[in-house]
Formats: sequence, structure tokens, C-alpha cells
Amino acid sequence: MPKIVVTPESHPLVISIINAWEGKLTWDLLCEKVSLALNVKDGVQRQSLSSYKEIQAAYSQKKTALREAKSSLTVVSDDVDAEYLKRKIATLNAELSRVNKINEAYKQRFVLWQYNAYKLGIRIDSLDDAIDKLEKPLIELKRKTGGN
Repeated sequence: MPKIVVTPESHPLVISIINAWEGKLTWDLLCEKVSLALNVKDGVQRQSLSSYKEIQAAYSQKKTALREAKSSLTVVSDDVDAEYLKRKIATLNAELSRVNKINEAYKQRFVLWQYNAYKLGIRIDSLDDAIDKLEKPLIELKRKTGGN
């Protein structure tokens, strides 16, 4: 069984590496950088990274942003602080764009859930009432499944 390299703990690190990328971006270069960051001796394969939708989307967005930045002429600045701030702004804009796309997907999913609840005759009021009765957050709620 292959070793799982991208875990829930390392997933944000991979996304941040992509968002902070400068210069030419290829899967090979990204795999090298990720394997160094995660301290993986055998290296990371492109297929491992591209199998995650968020990583694939971040890679595609960054690749497009780098292509657009290359086509527009930039003024070379001697001010190190200005360069740092420009890089920081670019990184934050990339992250904002990625999070906005995720938010839109959640909104679409919520509308679908609303429609399905409506089809099943479940009122939104009754769904809200169930949330008020919970004392623990939903992620900590343990449900019994099966016939036990």
C-alpha cells in the first residue's frame, strides 16, 4: 500500500506552498518543494498531489496568475519592503480567490440541501430547532449507526 503523503495536517501547507510560489511553476518543481517541506525521502508524485481537488485548483489558479503576471510588465523596484508587500498581496489574493470558490461551492451545496429537504417535506424551521437543542458542536456529535 502506498504511503499517504498529503494528510489533513499537511494539506494547508501544500496549498500555502502553491500560493506563495514565484517563478516557473511545474508539477516536478512543486513535487520537489513539497517533498522537502514534508520531509519525504522518496519524493512526492504528481498524481498524489493532483488527486486532491483543492490542490489541483490552487495549482491551476496559480499557473494562470503567473502567466498573466508574466504578460504584464512589472517595474523593478529597489525597495525590498515594497517587493515583500507585493508578494504578500499576491499570495493573499490567490488565497482569497481560492476561498471564494470554495465558498461558492458550499452555497450551491446548501441550496441543493434546501431543495432536498423541501422535497422530503422537512421544514427549515425544524432543521433550525434541532441545532438549538445540541449542546456540543456538530463535529463532536457521535451518532449510533446500525442495529446495535
